[in-house]
Amino acid sequence: MKTILILLIASAIFSCKEKKDKVENKISQPTAIETVIAETPREIKTDTTIFHEPEPINPEKTEPDAVSSVFAFNKFPSADYKFVKKAKLNFSSDEGAYNFRTRIKEAYASGTPDFASYYITVIFGCGASCIMGLMMDVRDGKIYGLPLGEETSCMFAEDRAIFGLGSKLFIASICKESPEDENVYYHAFVWNEEKKVFEKVEEKDIK
Repeated sequence: MKTILILLIASAIFSCKEKKDKVENKISQPTAIETVIAETPREIKTDTTIFHEPEPINPEKTEPDAVSSVFAFNKFPSADYKFVKKAKLNFSSDEGAYNFRTRIKEAYASGTPDFASYYITVIFGCGASCIMGLMMDVRDGKIYGLPLGEETSCMFAEDRAIFGLGSKLFIASICKESPEDENVYYHAFVWNEEKKVFEKVEEKDIK
């Protein structure tokens, strides 16, 4: 009888130990979440060619009356026009205009005609001593380039982009050969409303 009792006690102890080992073994096993190896991030290829629109600048738009003693804006008057509303912008009218669409849209939305009766201008920097710009016709939304850029820029500029609402005369730049030079020369143009082009004019014609 004693022998049977000893065997029962031993069997119970062994059974408890086996259960304990199973529980400990189960706990020590890492979970599925713990064994997941982070996936290597995939390379996402994108078009890295991004056109950065230049920052706009705000050159002083000199009204003809303020400089009538210097330039003959009244020799190139534009038609009387009562501005009422703006047409939708037409980006197809200028090949490069879409590259500057954000600046053009902002200037057009917030501006009113400031050149040659019908046009809202927007002007950008294009490097050292260089500016460029476009103008938008409020009547049909068409976009045209202003006569600015490297061809009309100069290292020593006295002033640039002088124009007004009531005249078709556009002074792109007043230049000097050096800071000490007393002589100046001009890049001046007149907007031909019929042909929709800027035509260069000589100094004798603008004074």
